[in-house]
Amino acid sequence: MIVILLGIPSLLVARAKGASVALSLLFAAALSGVLTVTLTPGDGGSGQAGICDVGLPLQGLLSSESARLNVMLLIPASFFAVLLFRRPFLVLAGTLMATGGIELLQSWTDLGRSCSYDDIKANAFGGFLGVILGVVVLWTRRRRPPFTKTDAVWGICSGVVGGAILSATFAFIVNPVHSEAKAQHRREAAGDDLAQDAWLQNAVASLYGKGTLITQSTSVKLNNGHWRLTAETAKGSVDVLWPDRKLARFTPKGRARGTGTLSEDELRSVGDRFAKKWLPDDVAGAKVTHRTVDGSRGPHILVYRRYVDGVMMPMRLDLTVSPTGRITGMAAQSTPDPKLPKAVVTWASATKLAERTAGGATAVPVKLLAQRVNRAWRPVWMVSIVRGPKKTVESTVFLDAVTGSEVTPGPPDDGGTTGR
Repeated sequence: MIVILLGIPSLLVARAKGASVALSLLFAAALSGVLTVTLTPGDGGSGQAGICDVGLPLQGLLSSESARLNVMLLIPASFFAVLLFRRPFLVLAGTLMATGGIELLQSWTDLGRSCSYDDIKANAFGGFLGVILGVVVLWTRRRRPPFTKTDAVWGICSGVVGGAILSATFAFIVNPVHSEAKAQHRREAAGDDLAQDAWLQNAVASLYGKGTLITQSTSVKLNNGHWRLTAETAKGSVDVLWPDRKLARFTPKGRARGTGTLSEDELRSVGDRFAKKWLPDDVAGAKVTHRTVDGSRGPHILVYRRYVDGVMMPMRLDLTVSPTGRITGMAAQSTPDPKLPKAVVTWASATKLAERTAGGATAVPVKLLAQRVNRAWRPVWMVSIVRGPKKTVESTVFLDAVTGSEVTPGPPDDGGTTGR
């Protein structure tokens, strides 16, 4: 269609002015090819208006196959234009302005074409080569240089003015972007996704046995920029932290069957091996407490907590071990030990402060904890308020162990996640 639209007027103009009909049609065909390749709708656009890819450094331009094709694209049109109009300077100026104008249209129109400074450089180089070839042919045929003073003046002035207008337009309304850097980022992200999937599958196989298939997986981004990955299987679920490569939760389906005769030390040894495999840094230096559920024949709970200067750190690990020595449940909070101001409110002081506002109730400080308060880590007393002869716990209050004021702690990760 573009060939017809350009070819018919070119034919008529050539006949009217006595110009070469063949050259007119060849120039129209070459120009149609340029417009078809650059301005017909495609599917390679960025989806954003007003941006243009910075592209490769000049020395690496011709290493791209796309750039080499763009060089070839402009050679025929500029070559036939020189032969037809015999105005090399004006043709070169027109080629440069057309190249910039085409990329500007690609940047600001929804054609599915991507603006690129590489294309401008490659097309301009191709247009220059076409002009040189045309000049050589004219010089050879006429035995004298095909340059005129008028062509030089008009060509240079047009090139300077047109180039200045295009340069200013690109500077003010086009945003240069480094799409290669974005592509590299996407490649790295894709590689990270593959590493996530591989590690998660290995974790599932280690916990549930080789051949266990993941039926569903999800990922949630935490406030610290890390990810919580969840895998569902027919045997249970697994939560891990990425890129920490730590286990956060392990929940097998069903109850462990059978009775065992393992001692408390043996059960603790089972838990220690599991904890040191999946959370070696977290459990280093932690104290372990042990309790049973439903008597000695029921599950055993191992609770890992770490204390620094008498303050319980936010790291926590709870393991459920069956009497036969099988890990049947696990939940962990993997948080590095925070730096805390020194606690100055003692157990006795915390008791008095809490009872002062408890309305006659008894205050029983339970633990000194590291807690987030208004996004900052603080040493905090957890105090139970009890009433009556049976000492029933009525409520729990938290007191800042530095200021003595009542506070409301937040979760260790500040409570925020974002979906992916």
